[in-house]
Order: sequence, then C-alpha cells, then structure tokens
Amino acid sequence: MQVIAQYVVEHLPHNEVPALAKRHKVEVKKGSASSVHQLLLKQVGTYDDSEICKLLLEVALLDSAYQRSTRGDDVLMGAAKRYRVDTEKLQKAVADEFAAKLNKRQQQPDVKKTAV
Repeated sequence: MQVIAQYVVEHLPHNEVPALAKRHKVEVKKGSASSVHQLLLKQVGTYDDSEICKLLLEVALLDSAYQRSTRGDDVLMGAAKRYRVDTEKLQKAVADEFAAKLNKRQQQPDVKKTAV
C-alpha cells in the first residue's frame, strides 16, 4: 500500500505538493538538501494503512479543494447542474414564498397589546 501512496505522491502536479506537505506538517529546514517532495515521500513511507487511505482520498480531493475559479463560475451552480437541480424553478419558488410571507405580514393589523 505504501508503494501506491508513494507513487501517487511522486506523480502529483508540482503546484499541489506544497499544499499537501503543509497539510501533513512537512517543512524543509533551512540548509537542508532535501526538497519538500522528498520529505513528503519519507513521511508517507512511515504511514500505516489507515493513514495511507486518508492520504489517497486527500490527494483525490486536493485539486477540488484548492481550485480557484478564474472564469467566474459559481461553485454551487456547478454542483446544481451536475446533480440536475432546476435552479430557476427553486429560485421562483423561494421568491414566491417570501412574497407570500411579506403580503401576510403587511395584511395583519399592527396591534400592540397595552398593559391595563
């Protein structure tokens, strides 16, 4: 299992290595000849099976967790489209519900109870 984890870490995109190393508290000491990548590989070599499973799941989700939208896409709208949620229908239903509550509140007479 460690071989798989080390292979995955070795083949991570260069920009994801620092984020994963930071999450696993791997830091390069000043004057050290080792890179972050090498230190991370050494640490992964000490993990047991449960830690390796967590690491593999983390690597699978790492890109999504740190992905920054450059095109202005809304993450929630993207998820809604992926799960085929009719956002326009929901938006209309919520707007109608708020309008109904507002109308109900405006129609009720403003009666204040006074102490006798």
